[in-house]
Amino acid sequence: MSNQPDQEVVLREDLNVGQLGLISIQRKIAPDYTSWQVAFERAGIPSEIECNGAQKYGVPHGIDNDSYLALQELYIEQGCPEDGRVGFTMYRLLQMCGLDDSGANRRMMRQSLERLSATQYWISGAWRSHEDDDWVTAGFRLIEKLVFTRARKDTEGAKLITVTLPRELTRNIRNGYFKPVSTALLRQLGQPARAAYRVLDALRHDPVEPQSRTVSLQISLMDLAQRCGIASDKPDKIRRTLDPIHQDLLATGYLHEVQVTGRGRKQMVSYQFGQPLAEPEAELVDLLVGLKVPVVAARKLALDYPQNVRDGVAQARAILARGYRPHNDVGFVLDVVRSYGNGKYAWPEGARLLRLLEAAPARPRPPQPEMPEAPPSSEDLARTLAFLLKAEGLRREDLARLPLTTLQDVRGRVLGRSPEDRAQAVAELRTLLAAAAGT
Repeated sequence: MSNQPDQEVVLREDLNVGQLGLISIQRKIAPDYTSWQVAFERAGIPSEIECNGAQKYGVPHGIDNDSYLALQELYIEQGCPEDGRVGFTMYRLLQMCGLDDSGANRRMMRQSLERLSATQYWISGAWRSHEDDDWVTAGFRLIEKLVFTRARKDTEGAKLITVTLPRELTRNIRNGYFKPVSTALLRQLGQPARAAYRVLDALRHDPVEPQSRTVSLQISLMDLAQRCGIASDKPDKIRRTLDPIHQDLLATGYLHEVQVTGRGRKQMVSYQFGQPLAEPEAELVDLLVGLKVPVVAARKLALDYPQNVRDGVAQARAILARGYRPHNDVGFVLDVVRSYGNGKYAWPEGARLLRLLEAAPARPRPPQPEMPEAPPSSEDLARTLAFLLKAEGLRREDLARLPLTTLQDVRGRVLGRSPEDRAQAVAELRTLLAAAAGT
């Protein structure tokens, strides 16, 4: 589910989708399985769900779990647009689902998108509206609008695909009603274990406080079958479906223990889970939120690219401060951070060195009898940079050759000093530059 196969990336998806079992975990369904209806309690609230698919496609199942997770990930990647529209290529979608780019896979993925778009859900009392802190009754499709740029007869798929996700889902994601999904774990599993992992992981989360997650779970076998979309009411058949899934999840370490007790339709399944997923550093999330990045996208970026966030945010701020106005502010910030260091975006003149000076550790100085100086402000740093680059005729590329500690020392000896002190500091700096140029 990622274009970074060697890096653990944590995806995010709306908590309702997994807890309500809107997409069956089964890889294949009967040709006439075009609708279903279930009733259960969620957080003590009586709930009913009705699903009506198209005769041509049946109800969502199997690969639809992967494609819909990818759509939610793309929505977050593109800055959580309020209109719910997401654009992508078929190649990108296949890549995120871990599938080869073949004609057969393109046709399968197109059918998945059409099935999700053609299926209508009616959810009574069970949909959590996180922004309103309420439970609502709602009817919608998981894809409200689907647009391909090529004609339908083109079996090789579209150059560009645009989907519109339902407002009920996108509002929740923007307001933090989501759960994490481990790509490392997905890569170890095949279907239906991949989909079952996401259902079980969703059920671990508190439906009102989504960041709260238990280390154990107990659920009735029949209720679990409904949440997984297993098309059977026979306990033995449900067990046969779940047993190999449990073995796969135990082998990966996601499950620590599974116990099934009772008989017949009264059987209970008890789970003990393994190690939890990592959480992002709060400071990095705050930096991104400060640039209007939605919290879900900020948490994901801080977890996936922790080494890029501080410098990437500083670079984005510097570019915006020079008057650049991107078409999508949030998407611009996300792209700058993700691509930081690969040369895609250039620092404005002088801003890179200013950032290096700000980030450099201060050089220790011997104790002074006078009161310690206050840390230099950004205005002081800007004046210093101007002094070194312009007043003294130094070049930015030459300064970049010197260690940051040396520049830090010069900064301290230039700010607020007498003309004689400044001249001596700059003279020493020129000597160092000459030596650096000769090496």
